[in-house]
Amino acid sequence: MVAVVPEPGGGERGGPPVAGRLCPLDASGAAAGPPERVPDLPAAVAGWEARAAPRWLWASTAESYPALLRAGVRVARCHDTELTEALLLAYSGRWGEPRALPARPR
Repeated sequence: MVAVVPEPGGGERGGPPVAGRLCPLDASGAAAGPPERVPDLPAAVAGWEARAAPRWLWASTAESYPALLRAGVRVARCHDTELTEALLLAYSGRWGEPRALPARPR
């Protein structure tokens, strides 16, 4: 599994590619090394996908995937933590409740 964190900005048609960070994870989900900053996230993801076909982990497909698609990059498998959290809340009868950082107790 490889964690993906895109940096804000970039990735628009004709503009510079989106940069970001990639971090391989071990079987327990812990970092298997330090995060690596990549200046061209779509190219780096395409390289990983071709070499290892990992399962990707990102916070939100809606935020992470459009820049990859614009660059012609598709991934076979991913975990979307935002969607997973929404599904778990719905299963427990709490659909629509705040999640992620807004749900954090103060």
